[in-house]
Amino acid sequence: MRDILLQASTHPEPTPNWALEKVADLARRLEAKASLGVCQVHIPPMSNWLANKLLSIDGMIAGENKKSAVNADALASSFRSIILENLLGDCIVIDCPGMVTHWQIAVRARTHDLSIVPVYGHAESIAVAEGLVFESGRPVLLLPEASEVKFERVAVAWDGSSVAARALSDSMPLLRRADSVTLVQITGEKDLSKTAKSSDAICNLKLHGIDAEAVDVTIEGKDAATTLQNYCVRDSRDLLVMGAFGHSRAREFVLGGVTRSILDAPKLAIFISH
Repeated sequence: MRDILLQASTHPEPTPNWALEKVADLARRLEAKASLGVCQVHIPPMSNWLANKLLSIDGMIAGENKKSAVNADALASSFRSIILENLLGDCIVIDCPGMVTHWQIAVRARTHDLSIVPVYGHAESIAVAEGLVFESGRPVLLLPEASEVKFERVAVAWDGSSVAARALSDSMPLLRRADSVTLVQITGEKDLSKTAKSSDAICNLKLHGIDAEAVDVTIEGKDAATTLQNYCVRDSRDLLVMGAFGHSRAREFVLGGVTRSILDAPKLAIFISH
C-alpha cells in the first residue's frame, strides 16, 4: 500500500489531532503517501422568510459555514506539519452541501490504496464508512482512538464466502508485515460445509510468504460480531480484517448485520472490504 487517504470532517467539530497522528505513524510504517480529504460543510440559506426574520437563521448558518471553513484550513495545516515531507500527498477540500457525506470523497478514494475513517463520535462516521466501502471499490480502515496502527497481530474473519476472499486478498500487503495472522471461523452460526476451507486459504497465503493459522471460535449466544471482537481482544489482535456483506437499494447503502454491528462499536482497527 503506497497511497492512503484520511477522511476528515469539519462540522460540527473537526477531526481530532490523534487521527492525523495515527495516519502519520501508519504512513511511516507502510512508506506510503498520505493524503487528506476534508469535508467542508456548506449549509444553504433558509428559504423560510418568517423563521429567518424571527431567529436570524441565515446569520447562524453563515457562522457555522465560517467555522467549517476555519476548521478545514486548520486541519490541512496540521496535516502538513505532522506528515513527513517525503510522504505528504494532497490536501483535498471537498464541498459537502448541508452535511458530511461520502459521495465526493468516494470518487477520490478510488485512486488510493486505502481509505481511513477515524471513529470519534461524529454522527456521520459510520455512514461515511459504509458509503466508502460500497462506492470506492477500495478497502476502508475504521480507526478508533484506542487502536494501534502496528498491525502486528491480525485476525481475518473467515467464512469461506466471496466477500471474505476479497477482504483476504485486499489485506495481503498488511498481512505480509504482520508477526501473526489468524483466520477466525465462527462456528455454530451457519453451515460452512460447502464454503471455501480455511486450510485452503492458509495454503494460498503460504505461497505469498504469509504464515497463518486457523482458529474455530464458538459463537457466543447469537452474536457473531461480539464473538469476533471478543476473540480479538482476548488474543491481543490489533487489526480485524473482514468482508462486508450488503447491498444498495435506491442508492441507500445497507450493510449486513455482523458488519454493521462491528462498525457501530469497533473495539480495534477494522479493515473492511466489499
